[in-house]
Amino acid sequence: MTTVASHQPPAWLHLGADEIGIACRYKAGPEIRSTDEGGHADALLPHGVPLGYYARTKRDRRLAIIAPGMVRDHRALLTDRPEYMLAAEARARRCPTTFCVITVGREAALGFVRVWEEIAARPPRFVAIGGNCAQVISRALVQVGAMPRRWPAPGSPDALFRALHRARPDARLATGFAEFVPEGEGFAIRLDPA
Repeated sequence: MTTVASHQPPAWLHLGADEIGIACRYKAGPEIRSTDEGGHADALLPHGVPLGYYARTKRDRRLAIIAPGMVRDHRALLTDRPEYMLAAEARARRCPTTFCVITVGREAALGFVRVWEEIAARPPRFVAIGGNCAQVISRALVQVGAMPRRWPAPGSPDALFRALHRARPDARLATGFAEFVPEGEGFAIRLDPA
């Protein structure tokens, strides 16, 4: 387990072509629950590419019970949720991110990319209980065999994190104020101490 502590210099997280994962926002460590500021989970595609499932609302950050769903890629996250992409913004908004990265093999990793392409093309309806960010990511992980099928699916980012880590105890874990730095086919993730 790699957890970045406040006395340490920035650490780096790199994902290979055979790795995927999740980013739990507003989560200050593997054993710490997400804060009420907006606990959220984003998927990590191979090479550290972030992608998220959100409610499409007239005002961003508005709590939605039922709304059309949408996928935000790294460009949209940089514009709409800069604290998810830039360490200085994350620190200013007190938004540490805890990552859970798993090795699934290249075929499953490419399958995960294809699942997200399908979700982006035809986003399901966002439902706070039954179709939120954690549940959509969970279904994508199950679909590529990265996590066992559970019913009900984990209902929160914390529950998703715990379920994925329980299913994959060999996962790499890391925490910090995240900066997504373009690198090769995706991003290296710099983790400033939380």
